[in-house]
Amino acid sequence: MDLVKRDWHPFSIQGEYFLFNSLGSLYQLDEEGAKAVESILEGNKDPHISEEVYREIEEVLAPYESVEIQTYDNLTLKSLCLNVSHSCNMLCNYCFTSHNLTSDGSLMSLETACKAIDFLIEASKDTKNIEIDFFGGEPLLNLDVVRDASIYGKKRAIESNKNLRITLTTNGLLLSEKNLDLLDKLEISIVLSLDGGEKVHNIHRHLINGDGSFEYILPNAMELARRRQEGGYYIRGTYTAETLNFSDSFKELVDLGFRYISLEPVVTSDKYLSIKQEHIPILREEYRKVAEECLKSDVKFFHFELPLEEGACLPRLARGCGAGVEYMAVTPAGEIYPCHQFVGHTQFKLGNIEGRHINKDLQEKFKILNSIDNKPICRDCWARYLCGGGCLANNFNINRNITEPYGVGCEIQKLRIEYALWLRAKRLEVKV
Repeated sequence: MDLVKRDWHPFSIQGEYFLFNSLGSLYQLDEEGAKAVESILEGNKDPHISEEVYREIEEVLAPYESVEIQTYDNLTLKSLCLNVSHSCNMLCNYCFTSHNLTSDGSLMSLETACKAIDFLIEASKDTKNIEIDFFGGEPLLNLDVVRDASIYGKKRAIESNKNLRITLTTNGLLLSEKNLDLLDKLEISIVLSLDGGEKVHNIHRHLINGDGSFEYILPNAMELARRRQEGGYYIRGTYTAETLNFSDSFKELVDLGFRYISLEPVVTSDKYLSIKQEHIPILREEYRKVAEECLKSDVKFFHFELPLEEGACLPRLARGCGAGVEYMAVTPAGEIYPCHQFVGHTQFKLGNIEGRHINKDLQEKFKILNSIDNKPICRDCWARYLCGGGCLANNFNINRNITEPYGVGCEIQKLRIEYALWLRAKRLEVKV
C-alpha cells in the first residue's frame, strides 16, 4: 500500500492506541491493530499479525490521499491588535512587551484607533467576520479610547455589513466592577493574566513596587468568571522552567471556579526561565494531568479545544497564523507590525496607519510563510493542519530568524495535540 507517512500519526497514551490522519480523522486501535499500522507505515508486514487485521486496517488507510495546497495568494486582513497603551501598572519578569514600555506612558489616541479601524474595514474587503484586540502594556490604562474605539468600530462594522468581535487582554488590576460593567455592555471578550495560585502567580507577576499582585487581581478575576459562566473570557497563565508543574496551577484555577483556562509556555532566551528540550518529558506528564482533570470536570483548556467537528476546511488549515497578512498590530504612534510580538523590532515594521502604506516586499515574505507548503519542516509534519506551522514571532525571539522553527515549541505543540485527541476520544466514550 502506497501511503504518505506524514499524513498518519500513530500514538499511545495510558496504554491505549490511536491513529490520527492529518485531515482530522481519529481512530482508536487495539494493540494488534496498532502493530499492524506501524508495520504498514514501515513497509514491512508482520507475519505474526493476521491477514484479517491487515485488511481492516488497510480499509481505514486506503481512502485517504495526500493533499497539496497553495493558499496564500488571496489572503486579506481580518484582525487588528491595537496596542492602545505602551504603559503598564505591573512589572512582570518574563513580559515580552517590556522593551516597548515607555517612561512617558505612551497611549494611543482615539484618532489613531479610529484610523486603524477604518484601515481594517477597508483592507478586509469582502471578509464578513473581523476582529479587534486591545493590547498593551495594560489597555485599561487607556479605557476611554477602548470605549470610544469600540463604539466607533461597532458602528463602522454595521455600516459595512460586517461582524466585529472585540477582545481585550488585561492583567486585571483595573478590572473593577464599574469597568467590567462597561466591558460587559460593549460585549468585549476578556483575556485575564493569572499564572495560577498565589504562590506561583507572585513569582513573576509583580506590582511596580515589587510586591505580588495576586491578592489584588483575584477578586476581579472571580467576579469576571461569576458574570461570564457561559464564556466570553479566558484565564491566561504562563509557565516557566521554574514552574513546570503547571498542572497544579491548573487545578488551583479550577478550584477557584474558573472554567476557561489557557496555560502557555514562556518564550524567552533567559536561561533560567526558558523551556528546554530536557523539560519535554515533564511537560508530557503535566499535560496528561490537565487532560485527566478536563475529562472529569466541565472545563475548557484552550489548547485542547480542537475544531475537528467543524470538518476540514483545507485552505484554512493549510495556513499559518496570518501574521503580516490576515493579522497586524498597531502601536500608539500608528506604526504597523506583522503582530503584537513583533512590535518594537523595527526591521519588521510594515508601515504607518497615517499613510496606510504597507511595505509590500516585507508583507510578501510573511504571506509566503503563511503557507505550510513553503515551510519544509512543517510540510512533512503530521500536525501541520492543527498547528499551522507555529509562531513566526517565537521563531524570531528564540532563533532570530522567522523561518527557522522554534524546535521546543514544536514539541510542545505536538504533545498538546496528542492529549487533545486523547481527551476527545475519552469524552466520546463517556457520551456513549
